[in-house]
Amino acid sequence: MAFLKARTGSSAGHLRLGRLGEDLAANALIGGGYKILHRNLKVYRREVDIIADHNGTLVFVEVKTRANHSFGTPLGSINHKREKRLREAAELYAMRNKITNRSIRFDVVSVDFSEGGGPKLEIIKNAF
Repeated sequence: MAFLKARTGSSAGHLRLGRLGEDLAANALIGGGYKILHRNLKVYRREVDIIADHNGTLVFVEVKTRANHSFGTPLGSINHKREKRLREAAELYAMRNKITNRSIRFDVVSVDFSEGGGPKLEIIKNAF
């Protein structure tokens, strides 16, 4: 993980870390029975990290990755504004795709590299 620590200060390193976190999150979700429908989907100026189906429920997933906690924990970075934008994206997605009478859920995947020894992943169902 030294590579991550050395690179997270740069914009390119930040993007690489985020992409790695999203890849790990997607694999964990698949392992948990989720079917990935979209990744990094733009819905009218809003990007959704992952949209998946989990046992018939449409799940909008926000992935938060951190190499260290200097900017807070992964879960601590989910604020009211981000929650609102994700809810708006879900509503627009459902309207555009004529999705009605289907349960929708918002999950968060926390990917934390701060402790060394590999990433710690946590899937929080019904996060908000």
